[in-house]
Amino acid sequence: MAVTMTNPSSSTSALPRRPGIAMTASMLAIAAGVMLFGGLLASYFGQRGAAQAAGEAWLPEGLALPNVALATTYLALVMSAVTAQWAVSAIKQNDRLNLYWALGTTLFLAFAFINGLTFCWRELGLVAASGSYAALVYAITVTHLLVVIAAIAVFVVMGFRALGGQFSPRNSEFVASAAAFWHFAVAAGFVVYVSLWFLEGAPK
Repeated sequence: MAVTMTNPSSSTSALPRRPGIAMTASMLAIAAGVMLFGGLLASYFGQRGAAQAAGEAWLPEGLALPNVALATTYLALVMSAVTAQWAVSAIKQNDRLNLYWALGTTLFLAFAFINGLTFCWRELGLVAASGSYAALVYAITVTHLLVVIAAIAVFVVMGFRALGGQFSPRNSEFVASAAAFWHFAVAAGFVVYVSLWFLEGAPK
């Protein structure tokens, strides 16, 4: 009786790839982020409302919000959502040159946002321990900054994998999931901008 020998490695490679793992992980991270920012913003508006109900000023006396700089900073982040989606469109068309341009432009806009945010922090001159407003502003904006840095890290990994030729129109799930997380970082930034800056006063 003949015995057929099988190669374990070949049978393992023959197994079908489970689809949706990267996107599922991205969606779970986004869901956790939504709950995190929901809690932070609920605390912000709760303490803001309590201060106003007590007849107290919410913003520290003499604070001038640099809204023009803030608007420019967050606009750079919003623009990066377009270039992140550009990366998805490029890989689906197997256009690697445009994929590299999209990755580079997205990262450039993200670093422009980080530079602008640190400039706005210096302009504000807030001390975290000076009151509820300052503490919550730093808690929310630093948390959002960490989300943006996480999105940058994912895009850097994607860039190295793209240079290694690992993506194609049929294998673009990681690119789409990275872009989805990037869109969450941008959407969270928009909500932070409206809640913390736009609603607190006119440009100065």
